[in-house]
Amino acid sequence: MKTLLYCILFLLGLLLSNSGFSQLVLITGNVINEKTGNAIENVSILESFSGIGTITNLSGNFSLMLKPGNAEILITHDGYKDYTKKVVLQKDTIVTVSLMQLVNIKSKTKVEEHQKTAEKSELHK
Repeated sequence: MKTLLYCILFLLGLLLSNSGFSQLVLITGNVINEKTGNAIENVSILESFSGIGTITNLSGNFSLMLKPGNAEILITHDGYKDYTKKVVLQKDTIVTVSLMQLVNIKSKTKVEEHQKTAEKSELHK
């Protein structure tokens, strides 16, 4: 009976010691506009290997709970250049990411065309 009790305690000890290896790492961060420094809301944050993701809040803040080890963080938002970073997660991490706003060539072209049309109509008056 004592042997059975010792075996159970030994196995329980092994199970509890292995649970420490499955701890998660917290990544918190803030996403801002590179030029203005203003926070960007609703930015998509995705860890590519696990598929775990989130979005930023009104203040541009986010947090993700991931397993320690290799990770690839993909940060995307319409109108901004995508940002990808490969990291080795060992402990809780805080990051600030500056996204570069894309110049919308189509919008610029439409504005220029509208200005040219307005100038032509002024000439014909």
